[in-house]
Amino acid sequence: MKIWVLAAVIVAVSSGRLTKQNNEEETSQWLWEAGKLYRYDVETHTLAYQTEGASTGNSFKARFTVRVKAPGHLQAKLENAKNAQVHQELSRHEPMPEDLKYQPVPNFDKPFEIYYAGGRVLSLSLPSSVSLAQENILKGLIGALQVDLSTYRNVHSSHDTYDKESQQGLFRKMETDVTGDCETLYTASPAPPEWRRELPAFTSEEDPIEITKSKSYGHCHHRVDYHFGVPEGAEWTGTAHRPRKEQFINRATVSRILVGKNGPIYKAETTSTVNVHPHLFGKQKAEVHSKVTFQLVSYEQDSEAEWPPSEGNREIPNLLYSLNSKPREINEDSSSSSSSHESSEQQSNSNKYSRYRRSVKPKPVVSINKLIIKNRKDISGSSSSSESASAYVNDDIPNNNEPAYAAMYMNPQPHGDKKQNPMNAQKLVQEIAQQLQSPNNMPKSDFLSKFNILVRVIASMSYGQLSQTSRSIEIAKSSNDNIKLDMWMIYRDAVTQAGTSPAFQQIKTWIENKKIEGEEAAEVVAVLARSLRYPTKETMTQFFELAMSPEVIHQTYLNSTAIIAATKFINMGQVNNETSHRYYPSHMYGRMARKHDSFVVDEVLPRLSAALKLAVEQGDSHKSQVYVKAIGNLGHRAILDVYAPYLEGKTKVSTYLRTQIVENLRALARQRDSHVRTVLFSILRNTAEPHEVRVAAIQNIFRSRPSNAMMQVMAQMTKADPSKHIRAALKSAILSAAELKHSYFSDLATTAAAVKDMVTDENFGMQDSKHNYLQYPNKENEYDKKHVHSTIGSKTTLLPKTFYYSWTDRIRGWDEENTLYVSTSNRQKTTNLFLDEFYDRTQQSRDPKTHKYSAQKIAEILNIENDDDEHLEASLYLDFMNQQRFFAFTQNDIKDFGVRFGEYLSNLPNGITGHYTKVVNMNQVSVMFPVAAGVPFIFKYKEPTLVHIQTSSSGKYNLMDGDHYKFEMSLDKDIVVTYAANQDGSVGFLDPLSNQYPSVGLIAKFQLNIPVKSHLEFKNGELKVRLAPKEPEQDTTIVHYSVWPYTANQKKDSSVTVSQDPTTKVITRPNKVWAIDYKFGQQIGSPFQIQGYSYSKDYRNIGSFFTSNYYLSNIYNLLKQKDNAQTHFNLKYLGKQAKSKAVTFTAVYDAFYNQKNNVQMEPVALDVNDVAPNSPSRREELAKRVISGIKSAKARVLDLSAQFESSEKLEYAATVAIGYSDVDPKTQFGVFTGRNSDQYGPGHVNVFGIITKPSSISPMNFLEALNSELKMDIEADIRYNQKENIHIKGTSERSKKYTEELQNHHLGRECKHEIENGNNYQQSCHEAIIMAQAPNSLKLSFTYKDINPVSRNFFNQVFRIAERYSMWQLEMNPQKVNPEGKIDVTVDASYLSHTWNFALNSRQGEIRLRNVPLPMAAPGALSIYKPITSYERVYNHYSKNQYQPYCAVDGNKVKTFSDRSYDYTLTRSWHVVLLDNRPGGNEKLVVLARRPSENKQEMYISFRSRGGKELEIEVKPAPAGQKNYVVQVKTNAKKISEGEETTYWDDVDEIPILEYYTEENGVLIMKISVNYLRVMYDGSRLVVFANSNRDTNRGICGYMNGEARDDYLSPNGLIDQPEYYAASYALIEADSDPKEKELNAQAKKIAYQPKQKYTTILRSDEEWQRNMRLTSNEEWGSQIIYRARNYLKNKEPCDLRPQVQYYENHGEICITTSALPACQSHCTGDDYNVQAAQVVCRTKLDQQFRAYRDQIRQGQNPKVNGVPQITQYRVPGSCKA
Repeated sequence: MKIWVLAAVIVAVSSGRLTKQNNEEETSQWLWEAGKLYRYDVETHTLAYQTEGASTGNSFKARFTVRVKAPGHLQAKLENAKNAQVHQELSRHEPMPEDLKYQPVPNFDKPFEIYYAGGRVLSLSLPSSVSLAQENILKGLIGALQVDLSTYRNVHSSHDTYDKESQQGLFRKMETDVTGDCETLYTASPAPPEWRRELPAFTSEEDPIEITKSKSYGHCHHRVDYHFGVPEGAEWTGTAHRPRKEQFINRATVSRILVGKNGPIYKAETTSTVNVHPHLFGKQKAEVHSKVTFQLVSYEQDSEAEWPPSEGNREIPNLLYSLNSKPREINEDSSSSSSSHESSEQQSNSNKYSRYRRSVKPKPVVSINKLIIKNRKDISGSSSSSESASAYVNDDIPNNNEPAYAAMYMNPQPHGDKKQNPMNAQKLVQEIAQQLQSPNNMPKSDFLSKFNILVRVIASMSYGQLSQTSRSIEIAKSSNDNIKLDMWMIYRDAVTQAGTSPAFQQIKTWIENKKIEGEEAAEVVAVLARSLRYPTKETMTQFFELAMSPEVIHQTYLNSTAIIAATKFINMGQVNNETSHRYYPSHMYGRMARKHDSFVVDEVLPRLSAALKLAVEQGDSHKSQVYVKAIGNLGHRAILDVYAPYLEGKTKVSTYLRTQIVENLRALARQRDSHVRTVLFSILRNTAEPHEVRVAAIQNIFRSRPSNAMMQVMAQMTKADPSKHIRAALKSAILSAAELKHSYFSDLATTAAAVKDMVTDENFGMQDSKHNYLQYPNKENEYDKKHVHSTIGSKTTLLPKTFYYSWTDRIRGWDEENTLYVSTSNRQKTTNLFLDEFYDRTQQSRDPKTHKYSAQKIAEILNIENDDDEHLEASLYLDFMNQQRFFAFTQNDIKDFGVRFGEYLSNLPNGITGHYTKVVNMNQVSVMFPVAAGVPFIFKYKEPTLVHIQTSSSGKYNLMDGDHYKFEMSLDKDIVVTYAANQDGSVGFLDPLSNQYPSVGLIAKFQLNIPVKSHLEFKNGELKVRLAPKEPEQDTTIVHYSVWPYTANQKKDSSVTVSQDPTTKVITRPNKVWAIDYKFGQQIGSPFQIQGYSYSKDYRNIGSFFTSNYYLSNIYNLLKQKDNAQTHFNLKYLGKQAKSKAVTFTAVYDAFYNQKNNVQMEPVALDVNDVAPNSPSRREELAKRVISGIKSAKARVLDLSAQFESSEKLEYAATVAIGYSDVDPKTQFGVFTGRNSDQYGPGHVNVFGIITKPSSISPMNFLEALNSELKMDIEADIRYNQKENIHIKGTSERSKKYTEELQNHHLGRECKHEIENGNNYQQSCHEAIIMAQAPNSLKLSFTYKDINPVSRNFFNQVFRIAERYSMWQLEMNPQKVNPEGKIDVTVDASYLSHTWNFALNSRQGEIRLRNVPLPMAAPGALSIYKPITSYERVYNHYSKNQYQPYCAVDGNKVKTFSDRSYDYTLTRSWHVVLLDNRPGGNEKLVVLARRPSENKQEMYISFRSRGGKELEIEVKPAPAGQKNYVVQVKTNAKKISEGEETTYWDDVDEIPILEYYTEENGVLIMKISVNYLRVMYDGSRLVVFANSNRDTNRGICGYMNGEARDDYLSPNGLIDQPEYYAASYALIEADSDPKEKELNAQAKKIAYQPKQKYTTILRSDEEWQRNMRLTSNEEWGSQIIYRARNYLKNKEPCDLRPQVQYYENHGEICITTSALPACQSHCTGDDYNVQAAQVVCRTKLDQQFRAYRDQIRQGQNPKVNGVPQITQYRVPGSCKA
């Protein structure tokens, strides 16, 4: 039977081949007639050029003779081959200039053989003397002569046609030439009549046909390319059709052939064009143009003598570009289909083509262990899938000991060491290190370009050469000489940037031999994740083993950095299929580690998982954080199984670590894995999770691209979720995502835009969690940068717990972000702990034992436990300059850091020096592929960046009083900071005939150099800073910026930079667009010079650089040209011309309390007696002036000055003083500014002013405040230049119109309603009162005399500018004039419409501005409301009253600090309003309140300060017939004043510990410890302002953490009913109200404890799984069917044998509970049927199940136990051989 089957197969195959042969013989002679000889002139040229300037390249010409020996067999040779260099401006690219200097090409005249069929080349036979480079050129030439009109490898499509009779048609086929095996579009048509002009020698011949060919590089079965570092979304292999792609390189190859209907080829032209911007993206692209032209000279009967045969011919199987002598076969026995088909068990006959590509996109039908799965949806976004389409193998992966030769120029070259490499490297290192010592000359000397050359030299070294070079340079590592030290650092960084296997081995050797350790080693290893080019399994494994080795684990900084870098490298090279294909040279070497290799799951992840588990068990937070980060870095779906026990609460860890786990799902989310998206969304929807964990989930949900349904749910959650942080984060994320413009984010933007109208209108504070996207356009209006700003809000401070900021651009890749991430479990405690250790502070505050109700007593009575045992954890993650650095901190680490910082300061007297040099390529992109002429196109882009810092410090530090942060410090510091960055892009090709590299390019340079000597001194509240240039007698270039486009034609491997190569030509233009040479600073004796020019059209309008609304965009635009042209700017400090060699800045701040000066001064500006800088007498004089006539005055004085050290006196000073009082309506201010100069003379300005506010406006009753007149008088006097004087007088008031508007405003109406119900200070009333006390009308009158014309016309000039540039409504009335010497200004604000109007009347007329936008915070800023200040009101606006929160115990309502408002009326029992009893806290505070009778409220306060000062205060309403409240104070502080305002002084902290006064409206205002606690009390209600005890407060005012939902927590648990909640904080005593006692007792019974309910991670119960399988079968008619296998290795007779089965799926191993019949692999199964089997599944990390799997693979049958599942298996009924 088998013999007959075999015979049938042979007959069928033979028949197919015979048919194929016959078809080919029919067409084999139509181009080449046997026995004929054809002579062609062949010309090629390849040129690189930009839109202007010279073209550079080569031109080649020869005579090409073809002898047709037999059908399908040609002999050919080149004669008189010549090559010439081109580097000149060309008006057109053909014909080539006649004056080119052609040189003969040696060894290129040997005959060779071509085998063809049907017009296509089958193979070549070349003499051994032909080099590989020459072989590729020949392939380029021969490929131009391919014309295949047969159906061989045609694309099957109904619209592809060809008519043999008319020889016309259009069809597609797969065709191979030197550029690749790609789909080619053929068109055949009659030649145009003009063909005779092209072929004058053949006009008598029959009309030819015209055939054109165009290659589609987006559809290739094989390419020969090299690429590295291509950014995400950049398309270069084909055309960017998909939304997430944009065109990076445009590539085309087009051919045109004129051929006779029966031959010959008269003319053939093949043209390749490649267009790309030197800096990747932009409109001014460079081009490489390559053309091959054959022109038939003659053809005749072959009568020539036979050519001598070549010796040692080698067979070339195809025309593909070759990098080595190994033949690459292409299986061409197939056709290609225009439509895709699903895979099945039986392969379609029309899809037999076996490609060299490796598809990484899963099909709807997949096979796993002979598993057949029919899915209704693709599995996408996981670690086992990607969008990448293909990978090819063109060269062997480099060994560990050898460099990657293809990476240099993609040019075949002998593999071996170049002897001059070590010498060249050492020479470059010495030269670069020397140049680093002179930053002024670095741009001109091409410092960074030379570094790139050094990297190239090192990349070409073997490990042996590298070791030899390293040994000679390592000696410099320990040198004290800066040049030698920089030599080592530069060489070290160049090795790191090389990215080759030998370089990695060298770094590994350095670490193992401890040549580099600690931080230095960490900085080296951190860069490797992105610089290594060859992620082979061996390299990844070695990297991981190095990171886990004892040499590394025990080194601080290196241990965490190495494991983070290793896992990042494994993710990019193995787990993430998108980066493994896009970022690394997969077209050259194929995938360098098998796609389905399980070493990550089998080897890497189990070790990390075990390490994490051990760290958690040992309570080692530092290691736990590091391993969580490393596991997340892997980005493999299996990490969900590792994280699951911690997320599900099975293994207890802190909320902080769980948040870190969710944060570190970022890498997996970026891969758009559907499983992680499900996990994250489940966490978000679990409202029982802490808000930190849920907000972290939001950030990664958006990275994973949520579905429409998910987005709709999240939009609804902005209205309904109980957590404010969740609502705020979701709102910001949806609204900002909807505004993303770049096509890469189109899916996210579209989904978000669809629901943005559904989000809440609720406004959130700046402190609430957020997740914001930001994109801004460049000058070409392209959105090429993205920023992400995320925070997780904190309950203990307004600063976030977690801060995340990332930025990236198209060049780096949208998913490769520069990142700053800071996180802490408790920011406030972390800060305090550091300061306590640094200042050596001790907790001194003790509970005041003598107080009736101390904080400790209250806590004991109510059983309030303020849990402060949280173990502090923190981390810092920085991904910048290609370094991923992660620093984890525990509580002990934070303490130690504070101690070590103190030790650092204590070592200052001994002197401390620092030297840091780091050079790294921020981005590097390489793309190379062959063009028509058989030469490699080369694109290279690099961003070398230098950070160089040298410091020398000395000084002393003296801690005076750590408890009050008092210290003295003196510090001398010399510092040189140099930052330099190049953007270096080149576009060209390699000419192997002349060994030249013609290229065009663009280099942009930026350098910042700051050499400074400084002296800092801080003593007694006075700060002095002295600054001087480090080299005061030298000119210093501070900023350099230049751009220069060029063309070059360099020698390959030249060690000379492009700018220093004599062949390089800078692309210039005739006229400069802008030039500047401007000096400034001469007035202060420190001259600076801006000097430069530009030919770029961008500089036609300098204002165009600043048109964006985003300041970051404007900065970016300054350094990014749209029109690339020569540009050069320098900012210099001219030290040689400087008269001043240093400047000293001084700042002094003074505060005065309880000042008395009853003499009222007139509002007249007087000259001060002392005009010297930093004058104590002037500060005292101004302080006395501003407090004059003010009762119980306070004063604030700020003095700033600058003194320039020069031969001529030059000083500047400014002093500002403000005097005010709580019990006086006057506020007075004085200002002095002055200049003392020998050259320019003195110049002094004195200002004095008085603002008189209303004496009393109710701060607690909106209606009373509205009914009170609000009018302020303003008077000021300005005197300058001794006689010039301006006097200002005016008023500011609340207008009647505004009063009426406020009454009718919704705030006014709501407040009125509250007041009617007995509540004066709920939220609406608080806002309404502030607005009622904001004047909206201002009228000022300026009178002046003896002023100069410049000052006189100042306002008029301002408004003329406004008229020209303003977008506001501007009116001018020249008829309405004021008399000389008077200017009137009127300002009317409309706070409700957020606009204001302005009018100015002068002698020139009237100017009006209307409807000018007014900030929303303006009412708070301008209000005179007390007791909170103007800046507090502004911050409250942006923080939604959480910067300075308040609590109101009102008539029958309580409004908590966190904005919960509930109904409750106090009883005669004391209720805890506020309790701060933090363990270890510096202050202790209790505020109690009770209502002994209706409308009467009493207050009790107990306070103890950090310094031990105590206060016990009782306040009662005024007795009948009296106005003054009864205030009883018990304290150990000193009373320093009483009367209108009573003050007690804290002589430890040197501040008032208590101030209280009663306003005329009857409101008592009390301040404790300045602003630690502020209280308003009117006898029947109480308002408390506090912000120092966030989240530690307990009482009826809530937790003060910004979350209203937490204000249901009582000492007994959660209580939903307000009356029980408030009663739980009542102090039940003998005389307490019986009803209160009952409520208090009931509250204890109904309280319930909050429970954290963890989220289940991708887990379903058995019933659900079973029902899902049933449902799936019913709905889709499909199921999972596994095929039984037998794993016995020894061949046995073909019988059924029992075998336990297993399969692996989605991170699980599933094993059958019993053996199933199966056939061995050498046997064939028959009579299959499907039967059910029970399997037990466990995670792939389960060591036991992995052992079972390995036993099954050996043919064993292990027994497994566990909860079984039902699975279907396809089982044979019999086996046969």
